[in-house]
Amino acid sequence: MLKKEKIIVLLISATIIITSLGLIMNKKKIEENIKNNKNLAELYQKNEKRKNEKIFYVKLKDDKLRRILENLSSDKMEIATSILKNGRLVDFINNPTVDLYLKNIDYSKALENSSVIKGLKDLSSLSPEIGKYFKEEVVQNNFDSFVKTIENRPEVIKIKDRITKLLPIKNSKSIFEQLSEESLIEISEMLSKSPNTIEFVEKKDLKKYNLEEVAQISKTLYKIGKINPMLAIEIYNMLEGFDIRKAALYGDLYVEDEKFEKQIRKEFENGSYTFETPYLKYNPYGRTPLAYGMKYGENEKVELLRVTVIGVGGMPNFSYEKKYFPGELFPIVGLYPKIENIVLLEQLNPSDKKVIKNKRLKLKTYAVDDRLPSIYIEKRVPSSIQPGFNLASYNLKDEGLPFAFDSMGNIRYILKTGKEMRKVKIEKEDSGVWEVKNDEDKFQLNILGKILGRIGRDDEDSAVKNKKTKYLVRNNNVLTVVSYKDEVYPSALFSEYGLDSKDEVFKAIIFYDKDGADENIIDDGERVILYEGDSEN
Repeated sequence: MLKKEKIIVLLISATIIITSLGLIMNKKKIEENIKNNKNLAELYQKNEKRKNEKIFYVKLKDDKLRRILENLSSDKMEIATSILKNGRLVDFINNPTVDLYLKNIDYSKALENSSVIKGLKDLSSLSPEIGKYFKEEVVQNNFDSFVKTIENRPEVIKIKDRITKLLPIKNSKSIFEQLSEESLIEISEMLSKSPNTIEFVEKKDLKKYNLEEVAQISKTLYKIGKINPMLAIEIYNMLEGFDIRKAALYGDLYVEDEKFEKQIRKEFENGSYTFETPYLKYNPYGRTPLAYGMKYGENEKVELLRVTVIGVGGMPNFSYEKKYFPGELFPIVGLYPKIENIVLLEQLNPSDKKVIKNKRLKLKTYAVDDRLPSIYIEKRVPSSIQPGFNLASYNLKDEGLPFAFDSMGNIRYILKTGKEMRKVKIEKEDSGVWEVKNDEDKFQLNILGKILGRIGRDDEDSAVKNKKTKYLVRNNNVLTVVSYKDEVYPSALFSEYGLDSKDEVFKAIIFYDKDGADENIIDDGERVILYEGDSEN
């Protein structure tokens, strides 16, 4: 009998265990069945709600938050209780020590704190009321900033350590300790985009980088230096006199020129060009949309060439002479916009200027930049005007767009100096060479727009005058340039007056597109000869 009782007990125990395991394994299925059963579903939900309410009551101190959570649907209450399993989150909600969280700099602690932020965000997603509660009752008005700061803190701590190693600049470690987390993230993002900068700071050898890489390194370090003045000083000292600011601001200009040079060289080498079939490159450096560069077979002999642009609309022909050096890009300038220009190219005997051979070219140009002003010629006495083009240092709000126009108001030359140089003044430096000044620097560019060099400012400009007068020696005339006239239609003025005749011989009114001298203005103007031998016949 005893043995039989033991067998019965074992069978009953096994049945209970198997049944329990089945219930556990099928818990979700059973719950779903209960939920879907109309008679049992309501009872189940009430039971779950009471269970969750008890959890809220035990874990949370504030009645207001409890009531908000208790008004959630059963499913959302269930999610909320699972989120509140995070003990640190519950501690923070009951005792929001915001300052302690913000002061933390330990990495492991920061990870724990970021999990609290995740919990806050997860709870806030359940209901707008919960998000509002955290903003107004827990963290108050700094909720978004607080969340972002604590959420980013672990990565920022790693970043600070990483930046110190990536940028081993003297005294940088102590400077990085003082920087805001936003600044550290900003520096990290800059370095991630420029591995050359990291390598350069370690090895400090600029010679191993090409022009484009030097410009990139300079821009990165310059931007990092702008974040903190002390960091800028340490970077400057590290570079031992290399002008990083200039390289950062203007480096792209030289990089651009180098790319154009490579393209021109490649195109020329892929063809066979002679005087009769020359290589022609429209706007070769991207800055002179009314010019072509010309090149042909590279002989050792220097040749004297004459260029004649056939006049349009009653304008006389425009002609100039220039030596062609083997391999150079010879400039063809003074073209009319938006037409097919007829240009006569002549090779001359240097001793007597007799024509050895000639070639007729057809050079197409396009519409000028629509930001340029309109020019109206009110008076023109051709026999009394001093030859040359009217050069205008025209500036928009944040960049220069100098141009030259003829005596009939046709724009015949444009130099797009770009936003890098900002507002500029342009003067003729030498035959076919411009001197371009901005508020702090001076550049030399050839007539095709290639940068020949940056020579720096050696003088301080006096106050800008609205009215300038220039003496024109050849015809004993005076050219007056008025930069800005604030009238019904804002404008500028070029007026030429004969000192012998006592008459105005030329008057051009330049109408601006926009109101306000800060939007568009001709800061300076003069009459220029592009090359020796330059004339309008």
